[in-house]
Amino acid sequence: MSDDGWSRRDFGKGAMALGAASLLGCPEPDPAPADPPPVAPPQGVVLITADDLGWRDLAAYGLTGIATPALDALVADSVGFSRAFDVVSTCSSSRATYATGQYPHTHGVTGLVHRHPELSLPPTHPTFMRTLQDAGWATAIQGKWHLSDVERPEAFGFDTYLPTNIDQVIDTSNDAIWWLQDHRDSRFYLELNYMQPHRDVFGDYPQQAGFEVDEAVATPPDWWGLPDWPEIRAEVAGYLSRLRWMDALIGEVLGALEGAGLAEDTLVVFVSDNGPAFPGCKTTLYDRGVGTPLLFRWPAGLAAGDRDELVSSVDLAPTILDLLGIDGLPDAQGRSLAPTLRGDPDWAPATALFSEHERHAGGEKPTRAVRTERFKYIRNLNDVPWGDGGGNGAWKEVLALEPDQTWDEPRPPEELFDLEADPLERVNLATDPAFAGELDAMRGRLADWMAATDDARLPEL
Repeated sequence: MSDDGWSRRDFGKGAMALGAASLLGCPEPDPAPADPPPVAPPQGVVLITADDLGWRDLAAYGLTGIATPALDALVADSVGFSRAFDVVSTCSSSRATYATGQYPHTHGVTGLVHRHPELSLPPTHPTFMRTLQDAGWATAIQGKWHLSDVERPEAFGFDTYLPTNIDQVIDTSNDAIWWLQDHRDSRFYLELNYMQPHRDVFGDYPQQAGFEVDEAVATPPDWWGLPDWPEIRAEVAGYLSRLRWMDALIGEVLGALEGAGLAEDTLVVFVSDNGPAFPGCKTTLYDRGVGTPLLFRWPAGLAAGDRDELVSSVDLAPTILDLLGIDGLPDAQGRSLAPTLRGDPDWAPATALFSEHERHAGGEKPTRAVRTERFKYIRNLNDVPWGDGGGNGAWKEVLALEPDQTWDEPRPPEELFDLEADPLERVNLATDPAFAGELDAMRGRLADWMAATDDARLPEL
């Protein structure tokens, strides 16, 4: 008998059977289909971030009052996640997680670096941009830079810091388009950080000329949990105006990719660093504070479609590197989403996601949270109120008196919400005996994660 278990007699029988089948007119069995050739990694990556964009604040997701045609087209052509969440709801911390694949208590950027320079990410800290640069990729960034108040982007893996206006707002696409044209024959990474949805330096939402929005159609989105007051509509109109402006700029860049013949083989990723700067949203760990749109478009390698798995922003860096076929960031705490992006039926989605908060611009508000398919558990380690999300407006003082607006109240030690029955997270079940078992289970999940990630706050639980 041969080494593989087949004898000459077996082989002869098989050959005779095939010959007989041919003589009798029976079709020979088709050969086993060959595996499709592996898809080569994309030539380029464009990471687009929106500052303070709500997780459903696009027309494609139900936003009313304006059209967002460029981003809606991106949604249609992408793998999009309807339940994607940032690990934190403040911008420096969130953006450092994108770069490192780590939670804030690990990478150390636990507040706004321009208010707390000592929290800046050290240039020696590994980032996926540095990994790309070391692998020979051309790298550039334009717009908001918020990982360090000490060092410029060039210290973290970027070859080029494209110019913006004095407030780091991208107000023209020309520089990005020129850079893409210059690197059309290279492997390239371009990061575009749009600040349009962020309040201006005065805390306001001025309407952008050419993109005005009528206050009559500026209804606060239902998922913000705010009343439809005229004073709120005025600010929402400014917010929507600036979304229209951002959408137009993004459309110019995506159009340039198409015109240069780069769209098919470029991975475009879109994400927002936290929720909108309105009460109960930004700087909170409620879904409307940490929820984000998350899109991956790569026509040559990914089939567009909608996904509803629970996914986290800590997975962003590992995913990009995996899709590029590049090893790196061995200390990343996220995991690659590449298998589910490619439609792997054996990929197991996360059963729980984790988020945290230390501070934004002011004092400490240490908080940890865990979210499952149905429940959210928040552990507040002091009782300092969340705050109003930024900005001015006397209407906020009146709003704080409403019984369903708790963002200006002392936070309880524990919060537990049934997200199916209470998506706005307003009915705290932490003291309800009927949910005591779920409360204990969520406490355990949170403690296990904090222990596994060496969270220094663990003893305070």
